[in-house]
Parts: sequence; C-alpha cells; structure tokens
Amino acid sequence: MSAESLNLSREMKRAFRAGNFPEDIIKKDMIHEMTCTIDCAPGTPNYKEFKVTEGMMFQKVPESMTPPIEYCDLLVKINGVTVKTKKEMQETIFKLAKSNKAHYLTLTIRRIISVTRLKNSEAPSNAAVFKPDPDPSDASIKPNRGYAYFKIILIYFPRSKLGINVKSFENVVYVESTDNSWGSTTRRFLYLGDAILKIDNTEISDLQTAQSTLRKGFQKNGIVTMIVERATEQLSNGFVRSVLSFSKAIDPFIPKDVVETCAKQLEYYNKCGFEEPVPIYRSHVKKKKDRKNGGGRVKVTSTVEIKNIKSEHLFPEALQRPNFTCGSKNTN
Repeated sequence: MSAESLNLSREMKRAFRAGNFPEDIIKKDMIHEMTCTIDCAPGTPNYKEFKVTEGMMFQKVPESMTPPIEYCDLLVKINGVTVKTKKEMQETIFKLAKSNKAHYLTLTIRRIISVTRLKNSEAPSNAAVFKPDPDPSDASIKPNRGYAYFKIILIYFPRSKLGINVKSFENVVYVESTDNSWGSTTRRFLYLGDAILKIDNTEISDLQTAQSTLRKGFQKNGIVTMIVERATEQLSNGFVRSVLSFSKAIDPFIPKDVVETCAKQLEYYNKCGFEEPVPIYRSHVKKKKDRKNGGGRVKVTSTVEIKNIKSEHLFPEALQRPNFTCGSKNTN
C-alpha cells in the first residue's frame, strides 16, 4: 500500500500546499502552535537545505532536525520574528549561520494533531469489546478486553507517502509495519499491531476493502478519518503479537515419490542406526601423526558473528509478557 501513488487533483494539491484544508474536517482545535529550539554548530544550518511550499509548509529540512520538525509543519516564526515568504526564511537562516558562532535556532510552527481517544461505547460494531466472551483456555481466540480506541485524521500532503503495510487475520486488518521516514503520512499516528476498524464510513474486514477505501478517501479530498483499536493489556498484546508473527505462507509442494523415498530412508535409519557418511575429501591425506601440522581432514571450527538487527516501530506496551490464564470480560 505504501508503494502506490495517489493522484490528487491540481486544485487540491494547490490548496494543501498553501495550507488550506476543509474547515468541516480540520477544526481549529486540531491545529497546535509549538516552538522547537535547536542547538546549531558554528556555520550551520545551510539555508539551501530548507524547502517550503508557497504556504510556508516544510517539505525538506536538514536530517538533524527530523525530529522535532515534521513533514508539512507550517513555519510561523524564526527566533521570534515572523516570516511570511521563502526569501525571508532563507535570509534569516543565512545571517544566523554567517555569524560563525554556536547559536540556538528557535522555530515556531503550526502542526495538525488529530488523534482523539474514544470511549468503548463509541467504537464501531466490529470492535473486539462487542464480541462475546471467548473460551479462556483457547489462546487462539481474540480477547474482548484490554483495548483503547482512537479516531485519527490522516492528511495526504503533496509528495508524501502513505507509509503503511497491513495484514488480515480472522476478518481484522492489522498494521504490520509503518514507514517512519520523512514524508510518511502515518509517521506520528499508527503503531505496529493497530487494528484498522473503520475508514470514513466503511467498516474494514479485509485487505481489499482497506486499500480501496483509503484510495477513494484520499482521492476525494486528500483526508480520511480512521478508527483504530490498540492493545493495552498483556492478554490482548500477546494475541496481537501472535497475529503479527503468524505467516500464511504455504509449504512448497513435494512430489509423492520424494515423500515415499524419504519415509523409507527414515525407517532404515530408525532400524539400523545412522552411519557416518563417506568423506568427500579425496586428495592425498597425511598420516595421523602429521595431522597436527595441518594434514588430514578439513576441520571446521565454530564461529560467532554479531550482526545488528533492525526492528519495527513497536508499541512499547506490546513488549510485556502475555498472560493466557486470565479470563475475559466485557468493559464499557
């Protein structure tokens, strides 16, 4: 889903670049003004590394400033001085860097933060809290408690990317991975393991519905409203982790004659024991007394290689150890 581009209309792109959003969706209380103070080395930052739209929304900043600056934050002031044009921004940053002294760069920005916590009673009908109590002894059944529900408004800014991969399990669509790089629409809003219950007015139960609804919503006005279910307790976290680790890959087909041959060979080994195979080393072999000097068979030693493993942006509470012995109970 993250690799597909959305074709927004020219009018919509122009309005978004200017910072004009539908007032019936983006309320004034969703726009928060905040200040970011950044410690800069002498001669930095380079004003050429900053790019903004005609509405003064950031489209590029130095990598050292992400965070605190996010994609399409609207620039209001630099060090307390209002800036209204790209030229004013560049001149101000250039003067600060030209002093060749360590300094603080204070940026006042406006950011759309549109995450609202919902009550359990306000969740969609496909939420887990409305399901019947499962059998406590069966860990494969999704628990119906231990969740929080959030209403999220996603904005597909021009040249941004959706940045999300999903998977389905038992008629529920889960966030399998997110792209937390610069320009990702879901960067600040979705966690790994979130269940997408509803997009706009459509309840989600499969991947095809999720993908088509997202595309239609973004192409209509560039904005979608999403309701997600997030695990917050050990029992629900354990179930979500098991879903994410579950693979639907089908075992490759093995011909019947190969299966029969393997079965006969296994039966033979069980009856007669396992014999050490004939060595494949056929060149000249030195005598046993010379093996200490490098002669004889090839010797394999155990080696350990340490490698760094990348990890997903995981909801911290999901790291708790699950407790499958707990019962289930509905909560409102």
